[in-house]
Amino acid sequence: MSWDQPVRGLLLDIDDTLVDTQAAMRSSCMRGAAAAWPKASPELHESISGIFYDDPGGYFDRYTLGEFPFAQMRAARYHEACRRLGIAEQGFETFEAAYREAFATCQHLFDDVPGMLAAAQAHGVAVAFVTNSGQEQTEIKMTAVGLRGPVVTTDTLGVGKPDPAIFTRAMELVGTPREQTLVVGDTLPTDVVGGRAAGLRVAWLQRTGVSQPRNAGWDTPLSELDDSGVRIIHGLGDLTDWFARD
Repeated sequence: MSWDQPVRGLLLDIDDTLVDTQAAMRSSCMRGAAAAWPKASPELHESISGIFYDDPGGYFDRYTLGEFPFAQMRAARYHEACRRLGIAEQGFETFEAAYREAFATCQHLFDDVPGMLAAAQAHGVAVAFVTNSGQEQTEIKMTAVGLRGPVVTTDTLGVGKPDPAIFTRAMELVGTPREQTLVVGDTLPTDVVGGRAAGLRVAWLQRTGVSQPRNAGWDTPLSELDDSGVRIIHGLGDLTDWFARD
């Protein structure tokens, strides 16, 4: 697969690629835990938040495989946190209501996103968004930060990344040929593996100073990947050179 081809279509991951979802989730989980357990210590609230975000039970991954609905996945993560902390499995509805309210107000784009999107528009690069989150959660994020465009979520086809069907559907939405379409994301097992399975080039984002996502059993060093179809980038500004290759 040649990197000499210009990029005419972008399939952009959202969470922790465009939007600082880790920060938003941790903050919102703290608010949710404080609402569900108002008399508990801040340390307990932080522990609930940490376990919910880290998802040691792998419930989010199971959701992306179509095993159960989004709401059931969320409840399972909360109850898992309660079990691990030895507290009663109660208060999920209160947690979720406070989480949703907080989550809608704490969405932030990374600083390099507006410039990259402006450059893509200036060069006529078509953009679609590809995420493993649910449709409703994705709409909250996109509305809050002003992202617009076609989006493929796990709810679209009933499965998520790395299923290549997700990327193929997004490529259909941007209407660009496979050899001129680029996947951009921060996670190896979903964005990189899925994009390559769909026969697309992938720009693997590894932001400097930002903790990298868990890699679901992959032992490939984050700085190395023996695949000519993958390029590592450290910021979204690195993409603009490919836009200009007319």
